[in-house]
Amino acid sequence: MTNPQGLRKNLAAFAGAASLLASAAFAGDAGKVVIDDKGVVEPEVWSICNVFDHNTLYEADQGFIRSVSAHARYQGQYISQDEDIDGVSNDFKDWQHRRARLGIKVKMEHGLTFFAEANYSSFLNNDGDGPFFDSFQDLWIESKQDGYWVRVGKQKQNFTIEDTTSSKRIKTIERSAIVNETAGARPWGAVVGFEAFGINHAFGGWLYGAHADAPEFIDFNSNGGLSYNGTYALLENTNLHFDYVYADNNGGSEGTEGLAANGLGPEYEHNFSLGTSSDFGKLNVIVNGIVASNRSGGGGIPDGNDTWGFYVLPTYALTDKLDLVGRYAYMDEGREQRTQRYDVRAAVENYHTFYAGFQYKLCGDQLKVMAGYEYATGDIFQSTEDIETGSWQLAVRTYF
Repeated sequence: MTNPQGLRKNLAAFAGAASLLASAAFAGDAGKVVIDDKGVVEPEVWSICNVFDHNTLYEADQGFIRSVSAHARYQGQYISQDEDIDGVSNDFKDWQHRRARLGIKVKMEHGLTFFAEANYSSFLNNDGDGPFFDSFQDLWIESKQDGYWVRVGKQKQNFTIEDTTSSKRIKTIERSAIVNETAGARPWGAVVGFEAFGINHAFGGWLYGAHADAPEFIDFNSNGGLSYNGTYALLENTNLHFDYVYADNNGGSEGTEGLAANGLGPEYEHNFSLGTSSDFGKLNVIVNGIVASNRSGGGGIPDGNDTWGFYVLPTYALTDKLDLVGRYAYMDEGREQRTQRYDVRAAVENYHTFYAGFQYKLCGDQLKVMAGYEYATGDIFQSTEDIETGSWQLAVRTYF
């Protein structure tokens, strides 16, 4: 026979357990069921930015080749520029394919990486007339080991913070005049980097000449040079950068290319750069001073000329996507940096440039639109002729 007292206890226990389950299932607002969503995978919301995550062509956990990825870069820009040289006016309005590159990166065992990237912007600007690739931008192999790295091949020779920053991530549409005057192109060389005494060091040895045709292979008939780059965490929010580049140009009396067909080195024999990059929350400020001596003559500037200058580049993040960007730059003497890069650039002195603009990051730096206005004023080199330029600039940058 069933014990009524025991049955009542079992029913009471069941009711209590049911009450606890009900209170857990119907917690919060009446009628809203709380479901434990651990392990539930939400479907990914697709956006145009997802495109940049799919450039890997091959990937493996074993074997000598670990991954192969495709890379590309594009910058298109519209320039509307008015210039006045001692009362004579001219203007320029055009859309340009400023940068267009295709590349491949291969990662291998033992910390090895191979990278090649070629330019095809001339092909686009000439409406398809001529070879598709006009030159190789980079062509190098790198070994990263514990405590040091080595890179050999055609690569960027870092000089100044602005030039070291990739064109994928620079915050103005073009770099400043003093940087373009003193920095070199991408010569052939070997660089070794390591950290010691709290400083990131990089030492480079270079040959500055190349053959005329792509991929502009190294020409050993050219002159050589050396470089050093150092970065030190000066304060919690400030890094100190120092760069030195030596380029043998016989004191300015010849080009660094020597007997080679093409020169990829800087115009100056000795190049010094000292700068700081500071982050103050939403505000980033770069200040960089530059001194260079013994210029290779050309473009209206005599052999052995010296120059100096500096730039200040503040950036303020209004939102996660929108940055305001400003820059003031000064160049004592050198060649004018026209944004549209005319074949003929004026030799100037006492040259001031002021830039104000913004960048809107649709997909971070991988897809962004940029706009700005730059005003420049100075004198034609060794004359009393004034030069005054105003440039409206609009650009789109993208890469993967």
